[in-house]
Amino acid sequence: MEPFAPSFHSFHFQSLKAEIELLLRCEDKERTLITQLTDDWFRNVDKRFSPALADSEISLLNTLAGENCMVSNTMLEVLFLAEMYQAVTDGYYNPLHAEGAQAASLLEWEVDPSMKSIKLPHNANIHLRGLEQSWAVKRLAEYMQKQLSLEQGLILAGGEITVWGRSSLGIDPWIIGIQNPWQANTKLGAIALPEGSLSTYSQFEDPSAGSVHDVVQCTVAGEDLVECQVWARTLARLGVHEGLALLAKRTSVCEAVVITAEQELHYFGKKASLQRRWLDMRIDHYHFQDKVS
Repeated sequence: MEPFAPSFHSFHFQSLKAEIELLLRCEDKERTLITQLTDDWFRNVDKRFSPALADSEISLLNTLAGENCMVSNTMLEVLFLAEMYQAVTDGYYNPLHAEGAQAASLLEWEVDPSMKSIKLPHNANIHLRGLEQSWAVKRLAEYMQKQLSLEQGLILAGGEITVWGRSSLGIDPWIIGIQNPWQANTKLGAIALPEGSLSTYSQFEDPSAGSVHDVVQCTVAGEDLVECQVWARTLARLGVHEGLALLAKRTSVCEAVVITAEQELHYFGKKASLQRRWLDMRIDHYHFQDKVS
């Protein structure tokens, strides 16, 4: 008799930022553990990083701007990650918000690694712009693969998706639809992902962003969810041509679909990917990686 093969189970959670959905290949007896673990994880993420909670760690850090504030190892990890992407994007991803006339691009926090403390500038606060959510999904996916030995899975949180397990097993990839920003029940197309991540950012979902460019929605696919998330928002801020030129200089693994207010679709990536990765998409403009400058 063949051994019993685990089947797929779905899980649903709600964080302060997004609805969380998981589709995992696991045994029935693992469902309770996974439910408790995932619920605890996102509750802790909210308690640490949500500015909507007055007693969260990041709210305390913002309240004590101008003073040394002791922080957790987790907060240090995420803030170092934010610093890295601020440098990678030439400062267009900026986790510090200034009050008054001081330019945010000139602001820096002070870190004392030995004391595990952060000192924010006066009249400034941290706004991670969704990086904490993509980091949380990435870390949860890593834990499920390495510690729980789950061979296949998908985690969805708002516009962030990470998947694993199809490439190593040689089976059909995950097929993920890309939302049409103007029509709620239709798709622009789909992407085939055996492994990897996808982040979609829509100006319609974040009207406070106030982009001066004509970009309406960006979808970025790659290996690292945090990288995809940062670039999706950076492209929306910079616009098609300036954004894709910077993306081409800084990554060789990310691909993107950018939709403008004129309802034109720009593709950035490898030419070969159009045949095997991006499916059923009507593309108006092509920006192949080796030709963008």
